[in-house]
Amino acid sequence: MERLEKMNDFFNARSEIYDEVHTSDVGGGIVGKNVVASLLPLSTKNLLDLGIGTGLELQAIFNRFPQIQVTGLDIAENMLNNLKYKYKEEYEKGQINLLNMSYLDYDYEEETFDAVISVMTLHHYTHEVKTDIYRNIRKALNDGGVYIENDYMISELENEDPQSIEDEFFKNLEILRKEQALDEKSEYHYDTPCTVPNQIKMLYDAGFSNVEVMYRFGNTTVLKCIK
Repeated sequence: MERLEKMNDFFNARSEIYDEVHTSDVGGGIVGKNVVASLLPLSTKNLLDLGIGTGLELQAIFNRFPQIQVTGLDIAENMLNNLKYKYKEEYEKGQINLLNMSYLDYDYEEETFDAVISVMTLHHYTHEVKTDIYRNIRKALNDGGVYIENDYMISELENEDPQSIEDEFFKNLEILRKEQALDEKSEYHYDTPCTVPNQIKMLYDAGFSNVEVMYRFGNTTVLKCIK
């Protein structure tokens, strides 16, 4: 296998093909991303988007919530530059606030957002890291706020033994980290999707009161979580 790339290098290098890949090759395509907008409460005014990328999910969100304020985090500057071009009007009038940083390092202020979303980004982390992220998300949500996650999860509808597949992903990553002597403090791009039941358990462990599966297409799953 080729040497694993640091997360920001990987996505910066692929920023020009990201939209095509995620609308044609990723399960559910743009339909799955548009589901996110349909699940946001009508009262949503402030939204945090983790790993916002080029903002594929934003068009449906702006169509439904023309006045919504969006804070977007992404580790790849090139992706954010593409987003600024696509949503020039919203960006220039201050409707979109973009931060070029990892959401692992973001300062999640308590009760700041009506909703938080993540789309095809969290399948790169361990259970422990994800659970910490979910705790921060819950902290940042207003009472009754929602978190919507659209991600690559190992589906029992597609695989006979999803847990063994998840275990294999994590095992392979550890082997690669050792073989390539990767920096333990840096983020590297490698998929480690989890099973749907494991995802749901992590969200409950983080304190969410209700977690529901709202959409599935192959291994693409959308979860809605209520604080």
